[in-house]
Amino acid sequence: MLRSRAGEYLTDLTRPYGLRVDPAAQGQSYGEMAAELIRTLVPDDEPVDLLMLAFAVHDALPGRATATYLSHVCPGTPMSFALCDQGSAAAFTGLRIAAASAYRRALLLVVEQAVLPYDPGVAVPQRHRAVALLLGGGPADGGARVTALRQHAGVGPDDVAGLAAAELRGLGAGQPDVAVVLGAGLARVATAVVASTGSPVTVAPPGQPSTGVWWALLDWLDDGPGRAGTVVVADYDAERRYLCLVAIVTGHPHETCDRRGDARSSTTSTNIRVCR
Repeated sequence: MLRSRAGEYLTDLTRPYGLRVDPAAQGQSYGEMAAELIRTLVPDDEPVDLLMLAFAVHDALPGRATATYLSHVCPGTPMSFALCDQGSAAAFTGLRIAAASAYRRALLLVVEQAVLPYDPGVAVPQRHRAVALLLGGGPADGGARVTALRQHAGVGPDDVAGLAAAELRGLGAGQPDVAVVLGAGLARVATAVVASTGSPVTVAPPGQPSTGVWWALLDWLDDGPGRAGTVVVADYDAERRYLCLVAIVTGHPHETCDRRGDARSSTTSTNIRVCR
């Protein structure tokens, strides 16, 4: 029923623009993608207080309030809302809101789909992907935690390299125990960042504007499960001119388990858990 109504809705919505809706291109529902991550990451006896759904490409089922639906399938039936129209900055906004809130445990879900039933005129993500970050809920046991977050609006392409390098240095880049993970939006300035900070840099491959940098963060964690230190995650949305950075201090070794294909779950501590 939701699928058929979604087709009617999108047909009505795109008709004034001369776009044709392909009924065979059904796309991916964020509700089902995220629900699977919730089942993997959130135990029934560790309820969540706040749930945030971050995306840039709209859901395949626009008639469903997906964040509300996910609240009902998430332990704790948390307060929930969506973050959109911010591009790659949406996930960083979610982290900022979680840090500023009084909620004890927050779940941030970052999702994107690769199929739309019409031609949007711009590139879409290469693959369906979802990443979940579970924040808080445990004692200060030396595990991973967010220590600083920066968001800059109105950053032009000529200014991003200098500002990114300055902020990365301010967040610790260049120190021996600090690594840097950059989103694809900062790939063109990665060489300048390395030269300026001296920190080891991991750059997310292109094609996943919302989830790419968080996927690369999990790859970085998986490559050195026993290491401790700081990793600074940064990304730039050239269209919206947002530059965002977050510093995460890692502590105890994390565990990795295969769920299905290349979908893995990684736990850094009770402070931050990452799942994809």
